Amino acid sequence: MPTGARGPQVVQLVQRYEKQMKTTQLSMAAAITFAAATAASAQEACTSYTVQPGDSLSAIARTAYGNISFQQVWDANRTQIGSNPNSISVGMTLRLPCADGSLPGESPAVAAAPAPAPVAPASGPLNIRLVTGSDYPPFTEESMEGGGVFTQLVRAAADAVAPQAQTSVTFVNDWGSHMDVLLPSGAFDGTFPWVLPDCEAASLTDDMQARCDNYLFADPVYEIVTGLVTRADDVLATAASADAFRGKRVCVPEGYAAILLAGGGLTESDVTYVRPTNPSACFTELAAGNLDAVEMELSQAADIVGKLGLTDQITVNDQLTSISVLTVYVHKENPRADEILSTINSGIEAIRQNGKWFEVVQAGFAAYYAQ
Repeated sequence: MPTGARGPQVVQLVQRYEKQMKTTQLSMAAAITFAAATAASAQEACTSYTVQPGDSLSAIARTAYGNISFQQVWDANRTQIGSNPNSISVGMTLRLPCADGSLPGESPAVAAAPAPAPVAPASGPLNIRLVTGSDYPPFTEESMEGGGVFTQLVRAAADAVAPQAQTSVTFVNDWGSHMDVLLPSGAFDGTFPWVLPDCEAASLTDDMQARCDNYLFADPVYEIVTGLVTRADDVLATAASADAFRGKRVCVPEGYAAILLAGGGLTESDVTYVRPTNPSACFTELAAGNLDAVEMELSQAADIVGKLGLTDQITVNDQLTSISVLTVYVHKENPRADEILSTINSGIEAIRQNGKWFEVVQAGFAAYYAQ
């Protein structure tokens, strides 16, 4: 395997995609209307809110912020809610973040000392070259401040372990090339943000199995909720079992992980997966009746549907969701893979301990919705 030097073909590939980087400004994200969701009452951003019967995080976020991307409310209340955003209970008091990313009635916390950074070995200073791409707002998008929320988390983790390690981030917008060409060739050391696969699962898609076979993974950086988006008038909008999607055409953009239905026991022979290169194509084809569903992270889905003006036609099945972990991948044959992952993990742990993780997440989402 290459030791990290870029061959001529790889250099040309990187240069070509760098020229294609998008600079389109994000428009205001609109909401996808959840079927049968009960709107919460009397909640506003920058206040505390007591959960009422029939509330859901999506309904609370829609009333307080004008969109159903409940991730910011979940992030602000992880201690109470835990790892499942559907586990809120009546009487629970939630803090709704302010426009600047701060929490109501809370003074800025005093930062704890960062975790110690790993010491570079005798082989020389560690230079970690990471690659990501656009079209995944609010997590990675070159036109967003800091390259998106996840990119900012990675950079904050890198800052926490500097100067023992130096980290660079490059945008290459062909997501498929990251794991097919750029990491195996040694052009880059790691790629993000990708879903952390459950390599011990009894059933994995071919794509996820290949990831387990060829890649090592950093510790969890951020948790997301993946859901199934359908036409509002389709019976699939309220289906409570993955089996209802057997024999259906489900869109999962190229490079994205198909995990939700696989987790429900359906194999690739049970579902026809359609994989366009542009995520927006999933929703235009769904609205046109050429697809039955789209599997996607719900913040991104809400953003795309709003931009396309399809809010009234498309809804989210709130019976079938999956919590996933986004992280950094490193190829197993990278000669410094273990050292790179150890360094990244040290940085992630440091920003969790000193409060930087929460600060970046809150400010990043606030800036995203302000657009």
